[in-house]
Amino acid sequence: MFKRIGSAVVLVATLLLGACVGPVPKIDAPLERLVEIKSIAVVKVPEPKTYTVFNMGHPGMAFGLIGGLVAAADQSSKQDTLSAAYKAQGTAINTLLVKQLATRLEAQGYAVTEQDAPWVEANGGYTLAFDKLESPADAILVVSPTIVGFVSPPRVGVYLPTITSVVVLLGKDKTKPIYRGYHSAGWKPLAEGWRNTEAKTTFPDFAALMADTKASASRLEKSASDIADSVAQDLKRVQKTAAAP
Repeated sequence: MFKRIGSAVVLVATLLLGACVGPVPKIDAPLERLVEIKSIAVVKVPEPKTYTVFNMGHPGMAFGLIGGLVAAADQSSKQDTLSAAYKAQGTAINTLLVKQLATRLEAQGYAVTEQDAPWVEANGGYTLAFDKLESPADAILVVSPTIVGFVSPPRVGVYLPTITSVVVLLGKDKTKPIYRGYHSAGWKPLAEGWRNTEAKTTFPDFAALMADTKASASRLEKSASDIADSVAQDLKRVQKTAAAP
């Protein structure tokens, strides 16, 4: 129990500290590099260990450390309940996100494959060493979701279906990213540089998330589609055309 509460407290601190940090370290993809890329391998991503349920306006937040622990315990319980329901019904948001990305990039003229990668489980999540990736493609796209679930911002009073993700495009040498983007759908992190798509559907409380878990999961699927659209927009290229006679 204490381990789960500790993880929840870390998430609370991470989200709230977003107001204090500077701009995220984006790297815009140079058009000339994108034009050179013919094939992209999109790395498959493990499903979340736990789906996020976080209420930034939780009453416990107003009562110091003890209140924060109460809020974290409540959050942990809600996350466990929702995650168990999603896993039982076969919800696979990250798998859908990768497939949606592959579809969008193929529509833009890239030859796209999906490939496995040596993700390592650590601290309740997963890490990936880029230098361990192998692919014959011209570039490798790595999507790293940091939040998959529902966030209720302060003074908003509803849960937003939310995905936040860091996306990196690597060349064959894998030493220097060609592109790094920060994409969110639903709640927008407060640091400058995140490209956000607003949620079209909200949920008034946790009971509403659980009342129809297939319906709430479908809204996360829409967030995955929004992230795919946002990333594809960043990776658009101008096709070379033959000169007119």
